Amino acid sequence: MTMRIRAFIPNVLTLCNLLCGCVGIWLLFSGRPGAAGVLVFAAAAFDVFDGMTARLLGVSGSLGVQLDSLADVVSFGVLPALMAFTMMRSQALVWDGLAFAAFLMALCSAYRLAKFNIDPAQKSSFSGLPTPANAVFWAALCLHQARSGQVLGGYYVLVLSLMFAVLLVCPWRMFSLKSRDWRWKGRRFFYLYVILSVAAVCFSGFLGLCIAVVFYPVFSYLHYHMDRPLENPAENSGDETIKIQ
Repeated sequence: MTMRIRAFIPNVLTLCNLLCGCVGIWLLFSGRPGAAGVLVFAAAAFDVFDGMTARLLGVSGSLGVQLDSLADVVSFGVLPALMAFTMMRSQALVWDGLAFAAFLMALCSAYRLAKFNIDPAQKSSFSGLPTPANAVFWAALCLHQARSGQVLGGYYVLVLSLMFAVLLVCPWRMFSLKSRDWRWKGRRFFYLYVILSVAAVCFSGFLGLCIAVVFYPVFSYLHYHMDRPLENPAENSGDETIKIQ
């Protein structure tokens, strides 16, 4: 019985992730995008702790992996897509139907999460933008707009929605911030990205966090094509699977 309770603890945390996504959707439709943005960060925290807890308790399994992806579809797929949708609906567009393009992010997120579960190559790096990174961008943008009162134009939101949808499913290789390789050699752009991201957040707050997410694919490209051009992804196949999807 004790073992069964221990095995269920990480799943409870995963369900808390899903609950944050559901409540965030309700807050968004209640006209409180800032509060919805806060719940995206809460969901991201649960997403980190459920995997960490599973490893500490030694109870990780296929059920937790599948449940995690289902929760992420809502919290990091549907919720950010609805954020972009509501932003566009509040703006004057040539055709209101253009706002529905935001839901491409939800579709691409679901596809990316399903692909992650069956792709053994994504051990120490990712293929495409991780869904939490996409969600953090839109959550940070909602919080920035709520605090500053500045509203991003509808067409800019449309372009960003399409851009992030493509990044979610493209084969662009991106590094993991959870990597346990802390060597300086061959990781200049990784460390430069971390330093610049921290500086951007310190000086610009939530807007700086948006900038950090936008430049994440750029620095990942520089990392793998200039710092480590000869690296073979198969060489890292023995590393611990990264849970962020």
